[in-house]
Amino acid sequence: MKPALLAVLACPECGDDLTLADGATATDGEITSGFLRCAHDHRYPIRHGIPRLLSSGTVASDDGRLETADAFGYEWTHYPVENPYTVDQVLDWILPLTPADFAGKVVLDGGCGTGGFAAYAADFGADLVVGFDLGDAVESARRLRDAHPALEIVQGDILQPPFKPAFDLVYSIGVLQHLPEPRDGFLALARLTRPHGRMFGWVYGHEGNERYGRIVEPIRRLARGFRPRVVKWGLAFPLALVLSPVLWAAYRPQSPAVLRRSVRVYRPYLEWLARAPFSFVHGVIFDQLVAPTTHYVRQDELREWFAAAGLADVVVTQRNGNSWRGLGTRPGDLPAP
Repeated sequence: MKPALLAVLACPECGDDLTLADGATATDGEITSGFLRCAHDHRYPIRHGIPRLLSSGTVASDDGRLETADAFGYEWTHYPVENPYTVDQVLDWILPLTPADFAGKVVLDGGCGTGGFAAYAADFGADLVVGFDLGDAVESARRLRDAHPALEIVQGDILQPPFKPAFDLVYSIGVLQHLPEPRDGFLALARLTRPHGRMFGWVYGHEGNERYGRIVEPIRRLARGFRPRVVKWGLAFPLALVLSPVLWAAYRPQSPAVLRRSVRVYRPYLEWLARAPFSFVHGVIFDQLVAPTTHYVRQDELREWFAAAGLADVVVTQRNGNSWRGLGTRPGDLPAP
């Protein structure tokens, strides 16, 4: 981590500023090991250049968050070093945001996983991008930092985020629905926006997923009895072997129109997935099966989250017919609720 990161960090226990304790190790201007501490003497280690800002409550929690982090951590730490997402995929996820909305901004990625979205936020010209995640995924995200000097990685909990309300843009993509209470996570992140700052979230939608849930939930319950490696290769891989050629046959441009129309359920989503490489399809299926908790959010629920957070100018749009994107702005004259 760079020393400048301290300007946006806060103790997750009490909210106080954090300072660097004596004895830290630095290389080429980067703090690689040591401790951060607050005025109440809460102490947090820095390992591999990553501040590990987990409260005692998070470490002792039994609400499934650590289980979820471990499950996704297996997948994310087995990704290759390169970014798993394309710029077109990212731009589709973040609509109506564009690269211009990141340029010159201080940005927070809530639940960064491998850091793929955060790396693009840095590429879009942000002054600082902080990606944070609860589990071992931060080790994978750390590998993207060399190519993205504006990117910092922190280990932290969305429900007790270790940050000040100092961000021009906070976003969370595909994470909130896996929390025990997605609304609580959204509100915790929204509080980190500064006046005139913006909050963006992408979640699985209830609308468009009614049939899907009935199909996938029994498989997901089965998967919970196995280790992530078994789920990835014993369940997700054979399912991907079947699904990928079916998608390619049904949705490639040369396919007969009658075949494309015959798979109408989730057509926008499946057309999008059909353009992805096999490894991505495999990862998507693994995502769906490995998460211990998955919520499907109604549009009116998402709108209520923005209202409860005190955000204005709210825009909610549907993506691929089965998920929701939402964007809102913190008014300049109101503190976060």
